[in-house]
Amino acid sequence: MIQPRKLPLEKIKDAVSKVFDTTPELIDSGTRYQPHALARQICYYYAMTGRSYVSVAEKFGKHHGSIMHGVKKIRSLCDDNRQIKAYLTQVEKELAQ
Repeated sequence: MIQPRKLPLEKIKDAVSKVFDTTPELIDSGTRYQPHALARQICYYYAMTGRSYVSVAEKFGKHHGSIMHGVKKIRSLCDDNRQIKAYLTQVEKELAQ
């Protein structure tokens, strides 16, 4: 797991973009296309390190409830889903660089 420190949001978006083969702009967009929505929720998950739901919501231009839902979803999926665990591992490798 990533060390508990505030990571720059742009670094998080760049790392997630590489793993999902997308762009930070598509992650920021409101698209509901599943790979982009999942990438966005993983960004929320990592952005919460050292931040409040409200501050993350402001940075992403979302309501704090959206951030809470996304983080909760990733936390629950990473317990059961191998693919989500693999994505998180890849993102953490990118963030460590």
